[in-house]
Amino acid sequence: MSKKIRTYLLAIFIILFIIGTAYASTYASGYKINLSWPPRFNRLLIKTGMIIISSSPGGATVYLDGQPQTNFSLNPWTKKYLNSSDKINNIPPGDYDLSLELAGFWPFHKRIQVYPGQTTIIEGVNLFRSNAPLLIAETPNHFLSLSPSKKYLYLAGINKIINLKNGSEQNLPDNFPTDADWFKNDDYLLAAGLVFNPIENNTLNYQELIGTSANHWQSGEQKNILYYLYNQSLASLDLNNKTSSLILSGQDYTAYEARNDYIFLIVKRDNKQILQKYSRSENRLVLEKNLPAVGAYRFIMDNSKFISLYDQTNKTLYLLPTDTLNGLTIFNVTSWQWTGENTLIYNNDWEIHSLDASSNKDLLLTRISEKIGQLAWHQDKNYLLFTAGNSLQTLDFQTENITKIFQAEAVESLALDDKNNLLYFWAKVGEQMGVYSLRLQ
Repeated sequence: MSKKIRTYLLAIFIILFIIGTAYASTYASGYKINLSWPPRFNRLLIKTGMIIISSSPGGATVYLDGQPQTNFSLNPWTKKYLNSSDKINNIPPGDYDLSLELAGFWPFHKRIQVYPGQTTIIEGVNLFRSNAPLLIAETPNHFLSLSPSKKYLYLAGINKIINLKNGSEQNLPDNFPTDADWFKNDDYLLAAGLVFNPIENNTLNYQELIGTSANHWQSGEQKNILYYLYNQSLASLDLNNKTSSLILSGQDYTAYEARNDYIFLIVKRDNKQILQKYSRSENRLVLEKNLPAVGAYRFIMDNSKFISLYDQTNKTLYLLPTDTLNGLTIFNVTSWQWTGENTLIYNNDWEIHSLDASSNKDLLLTRISEKIGQLAWHQDKNYLLFTAGNSLQTLDFQTENITKIFQAEAVESLALDDKNNLLYFWAKVGEQMGVYSLRLQ
C-alpha cells in the first residue's frame, strides 16, 4: 500500500472519528442533528426529550408512530429493541402515537407529547391478557357473587357453590332458595332463615325456630347475629344460644340495615314511605325523613362508611352518613363501586362518573356509545372493569385508557377476585351460556 493511500485512509479515519465523536457527544447531551432538505441551519441541532414508561407486566416492546424503538449503537448490524422498563432518550419534540405490545396481551395505545429538554412519564400502564376465558359452569341464569373472603363463588341459577381454591363444586339443598346472600363478614350463605356452611358442607334451618312468617333475613356485623322481619316487627336471633329478641314493632317495615348501635329502616305509613334511624342503646327513634312515595327501596350493605339506600324503581342512590339522614342523592344510577373511604364510581346507561362524597364533587370520567351495565373496581391496580353492550372493557385510571378485552353475544354479572387478578362473569358465547373465568394480567 502506497504512502498516499495510507494518508487518505488515515484522513478518512480521522474525519469519521471526529464525526462519530461529535454525533455521540451531541446524542449524550440531549441534542439531535436535524437533517432536512432544504437545510435549516438555525434548526440543525434540536433539543430532544425523554420518555419513561412502566407497565404491568413489564417487557412490552415500545413503538412510536408504528416504529419499534431501539438503543443507540454505532454498530449498524446490532439492534436492541427497547421495552417498557427502558428509558427512551433523544426523542425529537412533537406528538406521537405510543404503543406497547407484548405477546399474549392486548396492545396499549395512547397519544403523547414530547417536549424539548423534558421527560414524558407514562407510569403504571396495565396490560391485559388476550387469552380466551374459561367456562367453569353452564347456566342460563346470570346471577353470581363472591364470598367475602373470595374463596367461594355462588351460582344462583343452578344453586351451586364453587370452591375457587381447588375447583370443587357443592350443590345446595333442593329446598335452598335461589336468592341467597353471603353473610356480611363471613363465608356463610343465607336465604329465608337457611344458612349454608361451605366449609362443613351443611345447612342449618333457623326458619324452624321462628316460623314461616319470618322474612327479609339479614346477617349483621356480628357473626352470630341474624335479623328478620316478622308480623310488623323487627327482631334478632342469637345463633349461639338460639334466642330471639324483639327490636321494634307496630309498623309496616319493608327494608332495614343494622349498623353498629343504629337500625336504619324504611316504613310504609299513610301511603308514604319514610326513612327512619333508630338507636338501640337509647331505645328510641332518633331521626326520620320522607322519601318519594313511589319507589322500591333497599339497603345495599357494601361495607362503606355511608349507608347506601337504592330506589330500584327510579334508579336513585341515597348516600347517608351514619350520624344524619341528610346525605347525597344521585339520580339515574345503574351500578356503583366504592374506590375509597369517600370516593364512589357510578354509572348511568352511557356515562361513568367519579364522586367525592365528602365534597360532593362529581367528575365525568368517560362517555360510551354502548349501554353500560355493571362495574367492578380493582383496588390495587387502579382500574375499572365494566360491561358495555355485549363487551367487557377496562378503564385504566392511571392512563385514562379504555381497552376492550372480551366480546360475546351477552356479558353480565361481574365478580372480581382482585387478589388473584381473576374475573368471573356470565356470558353467552354462541349457543353456550354459563359462568366464565378470565385471568386479567
